[in-house]
Amino acid sequence: MAKKNWKFLCAATMLAVSLTTSQVAWAANTQAEQNVEVKLKLNASNAKVNGVDVTVEEPYLSQGTTMVPLSLLTSAFGVALQYDNETKLIELIYKTKSVKLAPGSKEVWINGKAVTLTASPETKNGKTMVPLTVLTQGLGLTIVIDAKTKDVSIMGTKQGDAPKADSSLDSDVGKTKIGDSYYGWSIKYPTGMIQAHQSFQGNYVLFKDAKEATYWLDVSIETNQPENLSGNGLLTRLADMTENSILSKEYIANDKQPYARLITKSSEGNMNEERAYQKGSNIYYVTLTLENEVDFHNPAKYSVYKSLLDSFTLDFPTGEKSVKDLSTVEGNYRWYKDDDFALKVKVPAEWTPNYGDDMLFSNDAGTEWMKIKITSKEQGLTLDEWVKDHEKRNREDMNENYIKVSPEVGSTSIAGEAAKEQEYSFLDGTTWYTHQYLFFTKGKYKYLITIAYMKDEPTEEITDLTRTIKQSLSIDPSKMNPLLGQIADDDQIDKNKTVIIKDKNATYSLEIPEYWQETGGENGGRYYAFLGGDFTFQAIPGKLSTVKDLILKNIEESKAIEFTLKENKATTLAGKPAHKLHVQGNEAGVRFERTLYFIEKGNSTYLLYWSLLDSAKTKAAEERLQKVANSLTFTK
Repeated sequence: MAKKNWKFLCAATMLAVSLTTSQVAWAANTQAEQNVEVKLKLNASNAKVNGVDVTVEEPYLSQGTTMVPLSLLTSAFGVALQYDNETKLIELIYKTKSVKLAPGSKEVWINGKAVTLTASPETKNGKTMVPLTVLTQGLGLTIVIDAKTKDVSIMGTKQGDAPKADSSLDSDVGKTKIGDSYYGWSIKYPTGMIQAHQSFQGNYVLFKDAKEATYWLDVSIETNQPENLSGNGLLTRLADMTENSILSKEYIANDKQPYARLITKSSEGNMNEERAYQKGSNIYYVTLTLENEVDFHNPAKYSVYKSLLDSFTLDFPTGEKSVKDLSTVEGNYRWYKDDDFALKVKVPAEWTPNYGDDMLFSNDAGTEWMKIKITSKEQGLTLDEWVKDHEKRNREDMNENYIKVSPEVGSTSIAGEAAKEQEYSFLDGTTWYTHQYLFFTKGKYKYLITIAYMKDEPTEEITDLTRTIKQSLSIDPSKMNPLLGQIADDDQIDKNKTVIIKDKNATYSLEIPEYWQETGGENGGRYYAFLGGDFTFQAIPGKLSTVKDLILKNIEESKAIEFTLKENKATTLAGKPAHKLHVQGNEAGVRFERTLYFIEKGNSTYLLYWSLLDSAKTKAAEERLQKVANSLTFTK
């Protein structure tokens, strides 16, 4: 399916999807990572980071959850932070996780997927406070809450502090400049520094002092920005980007290379000179940071650092051997490497990786993408059998009106192995997307490559993309990580296998498909997601008629989603009087159905409901969902 995520609201009573914090073991980390443990107390400004006392904005309870200061994440765990001035979203990047959020909004984007939390980020005393859910579900940090004291422990590892041994810049003998030919910038060669980090796209690079790490310089680029910003416009963007206290703010209007400039101080006491330059639709942010404020006030020392900063230029001298090029772009493509699988492949230079999936890349619009899925090869499996099984399972999961499969199965070669290829088409809302599937095996693993694009994409572009991926992909089994083992193929899951769930007070039980993904649960409620839909069971205080009428009212008043009421009748469920609603919805061309059951018990109304996209509406899926509803049993 096309990589879009659609959010379906069930009026005011639909509780948001969230993950409960559970006491889980803190996994061991590699020696290259620094373990970090942060201990916080509610309503207390004193905290500990690996046993060291620090002062923070006081954590507190709000909207039913614990709120913690965002600045603590950047300092303690090295969480990278970016701010989008157009969308007003804060983006947090931690290892393979990306979280976008905004104060006052419960909607966040976790690795590009929209999720609604039970609490929204808030601003207190000028500091951004975030719910614990963002840390567990969004960033993957481990949270432990003391049941008695409610004290919070946050555990993880600090990223970005362990550069590779071969990343020393001083090993490049004879180099006088360094930069990026793709983005078009360069600076004086930073002798005595190491390249501590570079993003896959090359739009962020960090240099650090190789010895004491008391100063560092980073360059980041925002593409596709408004062109010809005024001096004040560029200065405003730079000021909006910083989370530090601004001590000086000005626009340097020189003829050669004008720029916006800030002098700032962080809450940790670091001094920064932050600059912003513009060239075309790119904005270049260059920041020099000094850990010791005394060095900033020392003219002799600061002049050395500033000479490096002043050498930044919006130009890359192509062809000069004395310049080191950091760009990984060749032509219109960039190399992606996976060391564990010893795999290399070219992807379009402008594509971005999905931080929730190591081998998924897409363009900014999400209209083109490529995914490599690697699983263990089943004994005796042939390519022809695999291709047939793949089609069978897709047809079982998709409404026949939303899928087309080419009867032609082609033969090709990838990574020195015989391969098969087949074309599918999927309808996403009102748009057909083509999926080009490539199947091959090498050693003990099988590789499924999906190249997806809109049906009306230019043929030459897609042909070149497919050809480049086929020709550039290489795998060296002898260099694979020896720890690689069995990787089960989740396509082989039996969707009819079920498990029984019960609430902690044993007041009810449900029999649900084992493959459903639990996305949260509180106050005895349960939330699940599956391909093409979701399922919720929760208790709401109040009488059945009150809850039902509230939802009906919200359905009738809905503006973002078109609803049509198809069924509204009294019924029975779990041996008790109930009421059933069945509605059809349409959001931006995406059609879906929602079935709701209301069961009154005591002083509460139990709401059991599910949503199912039309594209996933099959007889098997509808029967599976109704079977779950019929399995509801009240045990008290």
